[in-house]
Formats: sequence, structure tokens, C-alpha cells
Amino acid sequence: MLEFINNNLVEIIGASFAFIYLILEIKRNWSFWIIGIISSAFYIYIFFKAGLYAEMGLNFYYILMSVYGLYFWKYSSKSDDKNLGFHHISTKTLIYLLFISLVLFVLIYFILIQFDSAQVSISDTLIAVLSIIATWMVAKKIVECWYVWIFSNFFASCLFIHQKLYPTAFLFTVYSILSFVGLIEWRKSIKRQ
Repeated sequence: MLEFINNNLVEIIGASFAFIYLILEIKRNWSFWIIGIISSAFYIYIFFKAGLYAEMGLNFYYILMSVYGLYFWKYSSKSDDKNLGFHHISTKTLIYLLFISLVLFVLIYFILIQFDSAQVSISDTLIAVLSIIATWMVAKKIVECWYVWIFSNFFASCLFIHQKLYPTAFLFTVYSILSFVGLIEWRKSIKRQ
């Protein structure tokens, strides 16, 4: 057991921060954005070592979105009444996100196949694109982000098992389950508004 911990210490620490991030996100506590920066920094290293370059790039994006989300959740909503609460996605936004997802998928996949050391490029790309979209939806307080997270987290846990990233696979399995909790909690927040 000690050998496993020693061999996977960075991943275990990163997964621990990522778990804290999700709990705070479900509770709608703005400080999850700060924890997100820390966990993403760990995962940039972890995914680079595993050859999952889209996931690595995704964590750079998470750091940027954490700064944006922190501002949006903590400061922007105080001066912009339309951003105060959680809401459902509009049809127009859904169409835009579907189009952006398709474009991102093609772009990221094309970039990944240029690297000989890239692993499982289609799966890596799909998870990255879904996570990009879901993270933006979280920043905008769109409840349906949890549907995207449910699928993305389940699919990611399968990929991480395949890549023998077991602490991360366990984390994303828990993420999949807790995404249902997040959906329920965020729906309740809309009813309370």
C-alpha cells in the first residue's frame, strides 16, 4: 500500500483537491474556483506524464476558467442582476454550444493526431470538449451543465482505467455519482429563486 501511495502521490494529491472542488461546486460555494486552480496545476503534470495531451490542455483551460468563474461568481453577479441566480439553458445557447462542440472536436482531434505519443485521441478529445463546454456552463450558472458532467465524468473514468490512472479513475467515478447530486442541488436552487 505504501508503495502504491509513493508511486502515485502527485495523482492522489491532485485527486484530493479535485474532490474538494466538486463538493464546493455542488454546494454553490464560489471558493471552488480557487481549489480548481490548485487541482488543475497538479493534473497538467499528471496528464502530460500519461500522454493525455487534450486532458493536459483542458487543465490549462480550467485554470483560465477558474479565474473567470471566480470573478463571475464572486464579483460580477453583485452588479449584474441577470447573473444573480442559476438558470436553465436557452435553445439559442444550446444550438451555439452544439456548434462550438463540433468545431472544437475537429480542431482538438486534428492537433492530437499530430503527436505520436498521444494516447486514445478520440476519447481524449471527446472528454476535453465536453469538459470545456460544461465548465463554461458552470461559470454561467446553467443547471444543465450537470448532464454534460454526468456523461463526461463516466466516460473519463473509463479512459483513466484504460490508462492505469487508478486514483483519477476512482475520482471520476465518484464525480459521475456526485454529478447527479449537483444536478439535484442546482435544480433546487432554481425552485428557491
